[in-house]
Amino acid sequence: MKLHHIGKVVKDLEEARRYYKETFGLDSIGEVVIDPIQKVEVLLIDTGYGDELTIELICPTGEDSPIYKFLKKNGEGLHHLSYRVEDIQESIKELREKGALILSDVVPSKRHENPSVWIYTRTRELIELIEIKN
Repeated sequence: MKLHHIGKVVKDLEEARRYYKETFGLDSIGEVVIDPIQKVEVLLIDTGYGDELTIELICPTGEDSPIYKFLKKNGEGLHHLSYRVEDIQESIKELREKGALILSDVVPSKRHENPSVWIYTRTRELIELIEIKN
């Protein structure tokens, strides 16, 4: 497993993009992607490692978004950690054996099109696994 991105919930995508640029000199990667299922806009921030490790800014598009509920309850901040794995099924099996709860089916990631799955660890961390083969 290798850290792939850090998911951060924000209330204003453009304001967050400006903050990372003005404060840390970090640019966005690509365009805003809209996920109609989660009802969010997503923008990646380059941390200096290109596509290897990014910050994923997540902003709800409406009050019916699950991320909107998260934002109202917790405010802006860390939402999830995403890990790159070689074999998603094997990683699911290993994490399940370590007490993790599998929250979703394996589906193509909205941004990467690679297989991904959401998991809640026994220490109450929300993580996303993305299968990316070398």
